[in-house]
Amino acid sequence: MRIGELARLTGLAPSAIRYYEERDMFSPGQVRRSPNGYRDYTPEARQRIELILAGRAAGFSLDDMRHRMQHWATMDDAERIAILAEQQDQLDQRIAALTRSREGIAHVLGVLRERA
Repeated sequence: MRIGELARLTGLAPSAIRYYEERDMFSPGQVRRSPNGYRDYTPEARQRIELILAGRAAGFSLDDMRHRMQHWATMDDAERIAILAEQQDQLDQRIAALTRSREGIAHVLGVLRERA
């Protein structure tokens, strides 16, 4: 399929798909070039984009996903569980830090509002 169709199916802009290609997020063979230079994406490329979007929603960086995706298909469930559990722990730490920041801002806002 061409980039326009892939964009329509995934909800991404073609520029985002090209960005993922430039960042080497696709496996070899998922994106082919026709003789006239057009990109041709396989159904596996669509699955890869869906995995990228899910990973981004879970807080993974592109670099982290690129590294982990290389082996995701050949991993057993125990390895996948370890990766996801580690990511969950990192998200919990970020949530705790954000909560502390929010509480600090709420305190300062309260003080300022009392003075106003």
